[in-house]
Amino acid sequence: MKRVLAAPGLTLGLTLGVALGLVAGPAAAQKKPPIRGAPEKAAVPAKVLACGSLANLRILMAETGSDQTAIKARLADPKADHLGCARFGPDRIEGNAERVVIGGTAYDCLRVKESSLCRWALSGVPAEAP
Repeated sequence: MKRVLAAPGLTLGLTLGVALGLVAGPAAAQKKPPIRGAPEKAAVPAKVLACGSLANLRILMAETGSDQTAIKARLADPKADHLGCARFGPDRIEGNAERVVIGGTAYDCLRVKESSLCRWALSGVPAEAP
């Protein structure tokens, strides 16, 4: 964790207050009040694209331009090279085994049910700034 030194004349309390305001401000502005009478639905995550090797995931993303429609079409084509990649439902994913950041992009190696190897996917959590 990096240490941030306050500028002369600013107190630590003021610095923390400003930082908390910056963090809480955008989040508070994005929240919408729930509609009365309508039950809240839990968001069901879509299937996750994951590959047996990180290199193959990066190749697939580069060759398709990270376009989800192109990726789905390629994986649906039985004659295409899938590069060991497949889409997994959230019910098959048991958690993270490993995480790396390459060139500012975060990747997670996910533990998948019925598999002894983790499978690489784009992380759902953004990479931290250097």
